[in-house]
Amino acid sequence: MRISWNTGVPILIILIGIGYLLANLDIIPITPWQAFVRYWPALLVLWGLRVIIWDILRSRFRAYKTASLIYGSALILIGLHLLVPRLGITWFAITWGIVWPVLLIALGLEILLKRKGERKSYNTFIVSSFSRGGTAWYVDDLYLNQFIGDIKLDLTKAVIPNKEIFFDISGSIGDLVIYLPIDLPLHAKCRVGIGEVDIPDRSEEGLGAAAEVKTADYDGAERKLNLTVSYRIGSVTVRRI
Repeated sequence: MRISWNTGVPILIILIGIGYLLANLDIIPITPWQAFVRYWPALLVLWGLRVIIWDILRSRFRAYKTASLIYGSALILIGLHLLVPRLGITWFAITWGIVWPVLLIALGLEILLKRKGERKSYNTFIVSSFSRGGTAWYVDDLYLNQFIGDIKLDLTKAVIPNKEIFFDISGSIGDLVIYLPIDLPLHAKCRVGIGEVDIPDRSEEGLGAAAEVKTADYDGAERKLNLTVSYRIGSVTVRRI
């Protein structure tokens, strides 16, 4: 479910108001701000669960996304490590002896799922910027995965062969900018967990911003671009020049 800023912000304001009203009426013992200060690590746990469930089980554009298990598991473990003492639970503690075996299991599952779910060869970068453009660039299928970094692709002067080109790009934090020729048919499916998606004829922002566009001439075209993008935090911009 996608929640835009125009919807999410008013809902949040309403919930905060209800919380303060209940606190002022002595129906609940703490105010929303006190609850946030005390229990904010619960947000890390929820975000980790969201990463694992959404990115792996409910992905709209791929069956598997690199690093989802490790990233989600780490968020859950860190959140629980900070949250459990605040709940007054003394019999259960998240220690390093629990953390590293869980991450090791997550790594093994990730490798197993990746081999079963992906036949594509991805170029993976931890922290870097990636750029392609100019007349010397012969465009071919491109599969990129970055943890942190920006990507800029300029196809306006590139050599584009007469076939369907596949771009599959994903990352945790970053910005993607793609410049396309006016006459290049496009089928784009883009999603950002938190941020903005701005593609031809579609623009979305906020939580779970997602947009899909398919030009009318795509199916019958010989030369065309099939673009799939997924970021956790960042922006995706596709422009025709």
